[in-house]
Amino acid sequence: MGQFKNLLNFRKLLMFIWVIVLPITFNWMSPVLIVMGGLEGYITMSFIIFAVWFGSSLFIGRAYCSYLCQWGAAQEVLGYTVQKQLDPAKKRKRRKIKYIVFVIWIAFVALGPILNMGYFNGFNSFYPTPDDPTGIISWNGVDIGQFIFYFGILGSVVILFVLVGGNRSFCNYACPMGVLGIIGTKIKNLLKYPSLHLEADPEKCTKCKQCSKACLMGLNVHELVASGNMYDADCILCGSCIATCKQDTIKYAWKWNKLKSKTSLN
Repeated sequence: MGQFKNLLNFRKLLMFIWVIVLPITFNWMSPVLIVMGGLEGYITMSFIIFAVWFGSSLFIGRAYCSYLCQWGAAQEVLGYTVQKQLDPAKKRKRRKIKYIVFVIWIAFVALGPILNMGYFNGFNSFYPTPDDPTGIISWNGVDIGQFIFYFGILGSVVILFVLVGGNRSFCNYACPMGVLGIIGTKIKNLLKYPSLHLEADPEKCTKCKQCSKACLMGLNVHELVASGNMYDADCILCGSCIATCKQDTIKYAWKWNKLKSKTSLN
């Protein structure tokens, strides 16, 4: 368990680093810029990163959301200022909203090529300033107004979501990027090729429910353990449940245990 606590501490440090560099990387993971670039015939840096995000989910599930997503990092770090856990009861009702957001977003992503009738300007990593190489950096370190704009919008949105729904509520209720990870996870779980996932031994469980309290996504992890099936679409494989469990009930796995891997696709 000690090694997983070290991993958890590393992940927390990584979240703080993502927030610190966010003014520079703001445009790198923007679902809005993907749409804007498409309307002008460009494949943006965000498009490439989202493609990598989806590709990674075919092997490591939604771990990208846990370790490499700057928006998730912002929610966690800024969420420390407003401590409010997700309500599992309300979560079940609201978790479908992100699929509606995803469909709308995909429709707008497809709109660009349709309106351009196949006209393609190529890949441009500097977008939204296609002719200015400094565009790859969201904040130039000088324009304080731009800095305040980025963090003002981000901070306001994150804190609003935390106040209304709890920590990481944007991931749960409105994130279109997370749906990409869910799709990739369902594919890998269905095909059962070696990939990162969670497994648990229900016989070791003492029903202390500390795993559920530690879950960043507000999941009833103890119920998943009891069922022997650790799959939940909103699990981001952060490892918090592993690090919290004193009985070593939960573990990361790469190869599937065929006796315990009847994966639900709900």
